Amino acid sequence: MTRGLRGVRRPRTAAALAAGLVVGLTGCAGIGQPAPYDSPGINGLVIPTPTPTPADFVEGVDNPWLSLAPGARWTYDVAEDAGTRGRIDVDVLDDTVPVAGLEATAVQTTTDLGDGTTSVATRLYAQDDAGNVWLVGSDTDDASWRAGEDGAEAGLAMPADPRLGDGWLSYDVPGLPRASATIEDQSSELVQLRNEADTTTRTVYEKGVGLVGLEDLDAGWTAELVEG
Repeated sequence: MTRGLRGVRRPRTAAALAAGLVVGLTGCAGIGQPAPYDSPGINGLVIPTPTPTPADFVEGVDNPWLSLAPGARWTYDVAEDAGTRGRIDVDVLDDTVPVAGLEATAVQTTTDLGDGTTSVATRLYAQDDAGNVWLVGSDTDDASWRAGEDGAEAGLAMPADPRLGDGWLSYDVPGLPRASATIEDQSSELVQLRNEADTTTRTVYEKGVGLVGLEDLDAGWTAELVEG
């Protein structure tokens, strides 16, 4: 096959986590050295792809940068101007969702930014047999889509071998802004992505942990992992 789509760890203390994210969430200073230049990165992947090939996929998602075990939960404190603003809860649901012949892992994100409203989004992920994680569908307050339906194409959520400078489409869905991600910094333990869609965000992933921090560059708030 061609690579990809054809066609509880105990949380650290808040202080330790904040120290680890200082450079990760402030951007240009850097969080470490680039990955080895012989890393395959996204070489050979077809991104996006209109229809996943079920034979190219495995059951579950265990990529060390984005491991999604059923029943897992992560909680993030949202802060702005040095004050707590709200909270984000991320839950991996027990039941899978069928998408284009795959059994996708469903991840529900509940966001409360302290403005009196709460949004809930469910994103659907599948991992290919090389370890790359793909976004194959999504349900939000504004839109719902599945790869292979009505022109929607699956995009990459996390490569098996992150490589500094690699960029890709996170999805391509008619009627929605095209979403992209770029690895703008990394070390052996951290990967920092810049994400562009209807808003610009920066996300930081820790190997063996997953998403540990998020910054909305347009709105000006940050979120840090406090439990997961």
